[in-house]
Amino acid sequence: MENKFYVAIGEEATRGTAESTTVGFVPVLNGKLPSMEFDDKRRAEFRGEDTVKGDTTFIRMSQKWGGSIESPFFTEAGTVKGVMGTLIKHFFGDVTTSQNAATGQYRHMFYPVNDPFATGALDTKAITINANLNEGGTVKNHAFRGGRVKSLAFNQEAGDHLKFTAELMGQSKVASGTAIASPVFAAENLRCDYNNLTVYTGTITRTGTPPDYTTFAFGSATQIKPDKISVKIDNGMEDVIRLAGVDYPDKTRMGKYKVTLELTLDWEDPATGFSSADDFNAWLASASSTNFFLHWDTGTQAGTGDNHSLDIDLPIMQRMGGEPEYSLDKDPMITLKYEGSLDSATTTYLVGILLKNTATAV
Repeated sequence: MENKFYVAIGEEATRGTAESTTVGFVPVLNGKLPSMEFDDKRRAEFRGEDTVKGDTTFIRMSQKWGGSIESPFFTEAGTVKGVMGTLIKHFFGDVTTSQNAATGQYRHMFYPVNDPFATGALDTKAITINANLNEGGTVKNHAFRGGRVKSLAFNQEAGDHLKFTAELMGQSKVASGTAIASPVFAAENLRCDYNNLTVYTGTITRTGTPPDYTTFAFGSATQIKPDKISVKIDNGMEDVIRLAGVDYPDKTRMGKYKVTLELTLDWEDPATGFSSADDFNAWLASASSTNFFLHWDTGTQAGTGDNHSLDIDLPIMQRMGGEPEYSLDKDPMITLKYEGSLDSATTTYLVGILLKNTATAV
């Protein structure tokens, strides 16, 4: 029995027009199709029928879909290299891309924008998820079109790869058709793993004109060494169905950007470095904030110069506490929690993400 499943991501020039030709292949951690949601209503009308015996007719009124891409994070995708960045761009709404001098390295800076669907930003663009799977002995493509990215999550645990989750919603599904042949995936040395992550708090040096930074330095910052760390970002997007002559969502309304961070580490107060006890006590004393910076360096050069890398800059993170966890048979631990605030004075963003790779565009 065959068991084939692979995903290709396409960027639609016009929302609702599926893109299944110019695609990037992304390895996924679950073999699940996005879920179709249909509003099938019972026909509640008097038509001379014996309604006591049961409903006789259902009418399909609307459709939409929801799902997520869960993947090890690679700085590039297969074939169309910029697709990993495309997913991030469709969450924030825009990107600033620059080349590192005359090298083959490109820097893609993402941050929240006021109107993701403005001209020059996403405009009419959207995402197609092409899920290719075998039906018996034949592999077919199931294209889910009109996709929007409504949340991103980055989860890193010791001993594992960086787990990237993009949650999407969309308009409709195309009838299954010919598979997208010959999937190609990014090289293993472009993957972000636990052993190439460093986490910092304190002084971060940002190069560039805010918010379009091109590089970060953290030599004067304090390194934190947690067991695990997670960052979740939401944009509050909502897809709505209007009286627009179609039976699927044709309008996306924005909400408020939010970012949260959690890190689990030893409950301690070291003489030097980051003190989880001090941070916990600072939360108890008053409303206060700190900052975090996450840097994954793959060790593989992107063209000439810097390596393929991923940076997450969290300039103001409000302390939300946590509880020390004591056990009879192991050292105490704590999971500290934080929520982001807009840094209007310096970076002008709530959260910034910098991706360095060899893709000329995302």
